[in-house]
Amino acid sequence: MIKNGILLISILCLLSGCVAPDRAIEGSTIDEQPIERLTFQSLTYTWDESSSVSDLNAISGNQSTLLLWVGASCRGCHDWTDMLREGIENGSLEGISIVSIHRYSAFEQTDDVLARYVGNDSEYPIKWPIMLPSEDVDVINLDSGLISDSDLYDAFLNPSTPTLQIYHADGSIVPIDHSYWASWEELQDISTDMGLLNSGGR
Repeated sequence: MIKNGILLISILCLLSGCVAPDRAIEGSTIDEQPIERLTFQSLTYTWDESSSVSDLNAISGNQSTLLLWVGASCRGCHDWTDMLREGIENGSLEGISIVSIHRYSAFEQTDDVLARYVGNDSEYPIKWPIMLPSEDVDVINLDSGLISDSDLYDAFLNPSTPTLQIYHADGSIVPIDHSYWASWEELQDISTDMGLLNSGGR
């Protein structure tokens, strides 16, 4: 009995980590049930390595934005980043609004995130902003203008990595079911749905 318990604990330890590829649900679907209308401010880098403190809602402007929650060492995040960048560069994702958000500020260094994603010499260069919020960043409820009772991760539906979400212009968040590894078919479905949302088809 003790041996079985030790074996179970060992298996659970081996399975822990960023995200297992089989966690993701095959196919991409958008759940049309927005939660709160939220935003936050944090240090933000752009593809040209410039930085500023920016507000998520201000970055998104007046259109629905694809959020990609990333980690520095998350291979699925690298895969989705590469596919999104390639889609922008070849024109197939022209006009899509994207923001990456760093998920693991508690134990990943900013320099590691920048080395992965920011600048032409980075390993997986982005062509859109990446926000680096701290775990205790204030989340603002856009309806009340007050600080939300929820922390960042609870407010944004406890994202793992990679996690894709739709952030509407009004500050509401919609989760997307997607694969761990980047899928062009899923991305086409997502971008098509976002196009409908941006044109008022919500």
